[in-house]
Amino acid sequence: MKSTAGEHVRRNAWAFIGESTWFGLGLVFVSITTVVPEFIRQLTGSTVLVGLIISLTEGAWRAPQLVFANRLTNKPLKKKYLTRAGSIGRPAYLIFALALALGIARFPILAAALFFLLHTTMFVAMSVDSIVWWDVLAKAIPSSRRGRILGFSTALRGAISIAVGLLIAYLLGDSGPGFPTAYTICFAAGGACFLFSLVSWLFVIEPAEPVVEHRPPWSEYFRQLRGILRESAPFRRLLAVRLLSGFNGLALGFFGLFGIDQLGFAPASLGIFAMVQTVSGILAGLWFARVSEKTGNHRIVQIATLISLTGPLVALVFLLAPNLLWRPLYAWTFVSIGVFQTAQFVGFASLNVDLAPPGQRSTYVGLFNTLSSFVILWPAIGGWLLERTSYTWLFGLTVACLIVAHIASWTLPTAPSMPEIEKRGKPPLL
Repeated sequence: MKSTAGEHVRRNAWAFIGESTWFGLGLVFVSITTVVPEFIRQLTGSTVLVGLIISLTEGAWRAPQLVFANRLTNKPLKKKYLTRAGSIGRPAYLIFALALALGIARFPILAAALFFLLHTTMFVAMSVDSIVWWDVLAKAIPSSRRGRILGFSTALRGAISIAVGLLIAYLLGDSGPGFPTAYTICFAAGGACFLFSLVSWLFVIEPAEPVVEHRPPWSEYFRQLRGILRESAPFRRLLAVRLLSGFNGLALGFFGLFGIDQLGFAPASLGIFAMVQTVSGILAGLWFARVSEKTGNHRIVQIATLISLTGPLVALVFLLAPNLLWRPLYAWTFVSIGVFQTAQFVGFASLNVDLAPPGQRSTYVGLFNTLSSFVILWPAIGGWLLERTSYTWLFGLTVACLIVAHIASWTLPTAPSMPEIEKRGKPPLL
């Protein structure tokens, strides 16, 4: 007997709250802007590999979505595909934690290769996760209840992340267990959170819904994609702004390392920075919900690109005039990251949905996420640039590119205003 959306709303609500909360906490333990860059730096000493972290994360998560979206078009029940992908990807950090416990850190090249293999596997699986999660949520939870459910999970995750940040600060600090044990604990805790989120997902009861009987052949599907790019000027402008704003990736993995190397912050500060970033993203979500209702999602993109450029600008000020600002204000760089990450959902993604004609939203989402995966180039280029020049060049070039992105954001079309708080859901990679 097929279930309907209204039969299991309460159960599904708690299942989604658990899944989203546990998943978000896992991302704090294995933060790709704080914890993981310092781990790779201590393991290998390579700034290029530090930059590669975010490149691989973004590419693995974004690039396959267009393929998976088409393959799932004619599936009336999609829950099992996330379950299968999650069973493959979500144990990745637990496996790596076990490898660290067994001593693989004594062989840095082997350890780095294994880390990047498992890390990439995790985020390729997440490309299926992203498509299925939103589809099932829309079917399982009425739109009138979604905002309350996702808002509650966001607040719960934010409250717990404060404790998680303090724990990370202890683990990576002078009184912690040291390298690599501290990172073994972080990766094990992150992996456990991801598995708990998958367990919560198993409690979701997915209603069936009518779908097309046959998915479109690839030739027809690619004709649809070419038509969107050729005929939709607003889509092209939004994509251009997203690619330009992705230049924040040049410096994204190096804010924490700069704080430790140049400003004298202790490694324990990475836990505090991770906490600041997470809480800032949550507060930004609440703020952006109001902005969306009042002025539309295009305004969120404009605000986010402006705040994003202040991150490397603050870092540049600390570099050129270290006594000009109060040192704790350096945490603003992580505020800018948290705000921009939130804007990827409640700004860029929501505006993209606003621009999509009825019946083409999934195609627009897959096309936008896949093409915006070109931002994966910037973090790796940032690592290469830092290795050959200096933090001055890295931060200066990042600021210049983000100024262009912000100016371009004022060419975006005005979309209808609509409440966006229900679209927050899971935290964003870059």
